[in-house]
Amino acid sequence: MTNSVSNLQTNLISPVKGVVGKDVGTANGASFADSLKGYFDEVNQMQQDASKQVQQLVTGQTDDLAGVMSAMEKSDVAFKSLMAMRQKLLTAYEELRSMPI
Repeated sequence: MTNSVSNLQTNLISPVKGVVGKDVGTANGASFADSLKGYFDEVNQMQQDASKQVQQLVTGQTDDLAGVMSAMEKSDVAFKSLMAMRQKLLTAYEELRSMPI
């Protein structure tokens, strides 16, 4: 799953920076692309933490099944919301691309 987030980050952040630019769309000093990258990093960290907790559970280093399940669900919800956001961005891009000039 970590590779999925990294691939999404590479495929979505670069075009956004190219189209939007660094100065356009800033709120509190952060551009849209920077905010998006921050969210990618956050989801990536959640997935890594969940994987680490699963590994600790399997190797017997912890017995907190509820904590592991909670981390897995948080990671899953974050990834699904990331995929929904990706779909919305692609839909918006396609709509803009099909507009007559």
